[in-house]
Amino acid sequence: MATLPGSDVQLIRLNPEWSVEKAASTPLEQEQSINDIKGKRLIVTLPGAGGFCNKEFDLVKDNMDKFKDAGADEVVVIVGTDILSNAGRGLPHIYQDVSQEFGNANKLTLEGVKSRYLQRSVIAVDASGEQVAREDAELLGCRTLDGLLAVAKKGFS
Repeated sequence: MATLPGSDVQLIRLNPEWSVEKAASTPLEQEQSINDIKGKRLIVTLPGAGGFCNKEFDLVKDNMDKFKDAGADEVVVIVGTDILSNAGRGLPHIYQDVSQEFGNANKLTLEGVKSRYLQRSVIAVDASGEQVAREDAELLGCRTLDGLLAVAKKGFS
C-alpha cells in the first residue's frame, strides 16, 4: 500500500487533560499531524460527537489494551465536528479535522453536505507511515470491538 494520504495535515488535538473545571488553566487544543505520532497507528474516524458516536469512543477508551495486543502502538481518533463535546474524554490521541484536508485526502467527507462530518473508517498505518489496512463503515452504523480489532490485526500481523 502507499503512504497514508493527508498524514501531514495539521489537525486540532483535543487535550485529554482538559475539562470544564480546568478550562482556565488547561489549553483545549494544539495542532499536530498523524506524522507527529510515532509507531504503528490505528486511526478510527468518527462523524463527530453525540449519541451515535459515544459507543465507539467508549469501545476505544475501554479496550486500549486489546488494541495494543492486536499490534497498535497508538490509537488515534479523528472526528469531523464537535471539538468541545469530545474534549476531556481521556483519550490520548483525539483530533478534529477542522479543515477537512485529512477527510478529503482519504475520501471521508460527505458529498453535498455542508457539515464537517466524516465517514466512519478504521485505518492501520505502520511505523513508516504506510497504510497497511483499511475498512470503511456506514455513517450511522456503530462498529463492534471485533470489527475495529480486525483491522488492527490485519494490518499489524
